[in-house]
Amino acid sequence: MRISTEKVSSALTRRHFALWMTASGLSACGGGGGEVAPAPAPPPGPAPGPASLSLMAGALGGSGFLPGVLTDARLPPVMAGHAFNSKGDLWFVGRYGREQKAGRITAEGTLSYFAFNQQMPVTLGVVDARDRYVIAHAALDDSGTVVSFFDNETLVTLAGQPNATTMQDGKGPAAQILWFGNPLLAGDGLVYFLDRDAGAANYTLRTLAPDGTVVSLLPVPNNSRLIASPTGAVRRFTDDFQNNRVQWAELARASSGQYFWEVLPNNWRSVAHAEPFAPVKGSNDMYWGFDAAFNTMAHYALDGTRTDVWQLPGRVDAAVSNPLTGHLVAHAWRGPLDQSSLESPGVLLVLDRVKTPTAVPQPWVGLADQRGHTDGQGDAARFDFERGARATSEASGPLYVAVGAQIPLPGTPPQSVPTPLRTVTPAGQVTSMPVTYPWGYQLLSSAYGYLLAYDKENQTLLRAPKAGSTAWEPWVRSEYFGANPGFSGMCALRADTTGLLWFATRTLPITLDWLPPGSGTSLIGTISPTGQVQVVVGDPQLVHTAANYPPLDQRPWYMDVTDMAFEGGSSPISWVLCNRAILSTDRKLLGYAPELVRLEGATRQSFALPSANETDYASMHYNQLCVVSGRPGEVFLCSACGVYRWTVAKGLELLAGQNQPTPAGVRLGALPTSLNVVKFISPGPDANSLYVGSENSVLRLGLPG
Repeated sequence: MRISTEKVSSALTRRHFALWMTASGLSACGGGGGEVAPAPAPPPGPAPGPASLSLMAGALGGSGFLPGVLTDARLPPVMAGHAFNSKGDLWFVGRYGREQKAGRITAEGTLSYFAFNQQMPVTLGVVDARDRYVIAHAALDDSGTVVSFFDNETLVTLAGQPNATTMQDGKGPAAQILWFGNPLLAGDGLVYFLDRDAGAANYTLRTLAPDGTVVSLLPVPNNSRLIASPTGAVRRFTDDFQNNRVQWAELARASSGQYFWEVLPNNWRSVAHAEPFAPVKGSNDMYWGFDAAFNTMAHYALDGTRTDVWQLPGRVDAAVSNPLTGHLVAHAWRGPLDQSSLESPGVLLVLDRVKTPTAVPQPWVGLADQRGHTDGQGDAARFDFERGARATSEASGPLYVAVGAQIPLPGTPPQSVPTPLRTVTPAGQVTSMPVTYPWGYQLLSSAYGYLLAYDKENQTLLRAPKAGSTAWEPWVRSEYFGANPGFSGMCALRADTTGLLWFATRTLPITLDWLPPGSGTSLIGTISPTGQVQVVVGDPQLVHTAANYPPLDQRPWYMDVTDMAFEGGSSPISWVLCNRAILSTDRKLLGYAPELVRLEGATRQSFALPSANETDYASMHYNQLCVVSGRPGEVFLCSACGVYRWTVAKGLELLAGQNQPTPAGVRLGALPTSLNVVKFISPGPDANSLYVGSENSVLRLGLPG
């Protein structure tokens, strides 16, 4: 590996960064200006047509609150409280990121959402005897639970109080509920649920009447769940893990009025370790049961007899029976349960209670994420962008795409095997390259005929020929590329219009108790074709930490660089995207102030940008920017869920997507259209378009005139 020769232009550290470019190139700054001939201008693209978003390669699919019909609608990744009403409508509460909404699916498969003012997660729901959808929710930082129902789209309190400290029977707010667990509507019109006082040895069975009256009945063994009998009686299924014992019991009442559990004979474990979900409509005593060891749903009798087995795509976390048809609707995860399950949508499957030899679970509502690693043309290809993607493109050339190895899925390499780099031609042909992209790498760019990536752990820039290479080779290693690997490092890597490669590093002034203090320098510099590193802006000797990070109004702008882009012409222009960190008085990160910097000759202009979509408090408003040859003065930026155009005359314009906290899924067609979690933007296959990565697909964003 060649260890680079490093230079620092001390004079330039005290001058405007705008001096990195002059009309004659970079010779005034040193570091390789003039070593590479200017890149030829790309051929003109077709005349601008109607601005639109179209699919180039991959398949749409992902999470989000997007209403629609059947598999055209979008389900959130986290769903709870599934319950059918008497009309065959399925209710649930879904979460995506910080947002929570109630969803309703009609018997015909039309999904609609509405928001309600409830920040704490709702995990339980049931339809009561008055056909109202009832949910349990807790107040922030409080142990009490409030049970409410929806009156159209308004949440009305039915029972409970937010400041409950112990279980207490009563009506409405006089009742105290701690945990509205496993609610079940029984044939007598009461909702039965489990509750428990702090420190209690067992749970308690309680009832909720339609008028909000809460009554406690009797203890319930641990590891129990409530489930109705085929006739509507209340039963409990107790799985005693320690003693390897399964017990079924039915709620009964003595002549004295006391309640007790009547134990039922069973041999439930004779076939498999199944978890019961709902009785089979029209049966004598059969239940839908899920066996997690084999991802199968089947009909089980209490004596252990199993019939009618369905193979499901993954783990089932909820399943409810349609009271009209008796069909089971199961919420299943595709693939193993891990962190990515919280990013990917589940799927609602319908299981016909009458099993036929060829019957398989049918997707009902929700578009699957359609992940994978498959080459091919257009929508036959598959990508896996769930945890991020990197991309780079050059004028009229292919798009190079890199993703890290993901969870095992059909057609996807195992997690221990790095994912190959992929190319996408302007015609939409996807091909895997011999060289892979390990998960620990960062950035993807191209310069001097090579693809470039950054190995942050070793502070090394790697390169690989664009064709024929099977491995990355270490190219340049420099202490200027990053200090503490946990907090700072190279954040931008771009070639300008002369072909010279630029890099930028950034200090992240975050104070976290569970990591050592971050430190580093914020620098902008160049790397010549021979690997010579030269710092143009910033002081390598000045180490910035959360303790000494300058205040926002005194901070050098280059300390907060997120990305860079270069515009050619007789007077070259540089664009720099900044997300300036806002710190509290005790040096905690509060958020970011987005800013766009324009550099032309010795002139520097700064433009404040409006706030954009943020996924959490520490998210940067804008993630990338690029320029398109032949469209001078236009800068394109992306946020988590939108693509924007910025010009001096009009400021920031939203071209596609939305500027709201929760993404809603991709909608193809004429602009404006929706986007769902933008992974990357890059100059498109012609002068009038951008490549956009979203929802495991590569899209073409036709730009307006």
